[in-house]
Amino acid sequence: MADRLEAHHENRIYYFTVTDKKPGELSISMYQTPYTFLEKDGVWVNSLGNKMNMVTPLIAAVVAAAV
Repeated sequence: MADRLEAHHENRIYYFTVTDKKPGELSISMYQTPYTFLEKDGVWVNSLGNKMNMVTPLIAAVVAAAV
């Protein structure tokens, strides 16, 4: 899972790697910052344990690229 992926949002490209993938949960590393996203009611959201929060449209782009 160490392949570098890219998410496109607002005319920018964000590079990341998937660190863990489970049903309803996705963990990534983007620019040395770990993020975990949880699927709630069909929408992917930030985990409460994240040090930094990512905006919802970028989360959607990350999840789409990681599938």
